Amino acid sequence: MNDKPDYTPKSNEAEWHITYKCDLNCPNCNRLCFLPPTTPDMTLDDAREFNRQARELGWFPKIVILGGEPTLHRELFTFIDIASELSPGRVEVWSNGYRPAAKELLERIRTEGKARVCEETIKPDGCVVLPQGDFFLAPVDFGEIGHRPCHNHAAIGCGISVDAEGYTLCSVGGAIDSVLELGLRTKNLADLFDPEFAHRQTCSLCDVCGRELGITNAKIAKSQVMHGTLMSPTWQKAVKRIEKRGRRKEESA
Repeated sequence: MNDKPDYTPKSNEAEWHITYKCDLNCPNCNRLCFLPPTTPDMTLDDAREFNRQARELGWFPKIVILGGEPTLHRELFTFIDIASELSPGRVEVWSNGYRPAAKELLERIRTEGKARVCEETIKPDGCVVLPQGDFFLAPVDFGEIGHRPCHNHAAIGCGISVDAEGYTLCSVGGAIDSVLELGLRTKNLADLFDPEFAHRQTCSLCDVCGRELGITNAKIAKSQVMHGTLMSPTWQKAVKRIEKRGRRKEESA
């Protein structure tokens, strides 16, 4: 008898990260948009391939188009059209709505009516300190591996993550996978509906995510503030690697 929790998708929602570029750099951003993107922008073919695989599975989820900042992607409106082909009337755009250009694009989306603009993600005053202060405290750094998914996943199931490199059960799993170079994303959507795969991928992501870990003095002592965010050694190492790579690119330019 298999007594493992069932971590296959529950929310009937897919989050398309069409870009990880952002015009803000909010501390504690769980898409790590304060760093240079480590995953390329989605292409229209990426979106069409998702639709193809979803149709084969008979799965027609609500689609959230986000980033990063989705209004920075020049193909935003085509992504909306492609998403609407799979899930008409069930497409949302999550934007910070900060730049004048973003405001104009969001108003066009509202006027055309092909997608709903999520007003809750609008940040009219720019950067904000986001609440998930324990996100970058990797349980593996403290020997606290409980494989207990965060309350969102356990209670209702977040939307799956979709980006240019593949799919994860966790809505922020693509960002985690990319920055930490874990190799957990899959290009086969059906994998997420396989209980064994879903359990393995979810547990591997939970090992490095502190969303439910909690902040204590002992954890603070072992961590360091980088980009305004408290990070444990696993995350510090990844950020330093990305920053070093960025410096090399600048020097060779």
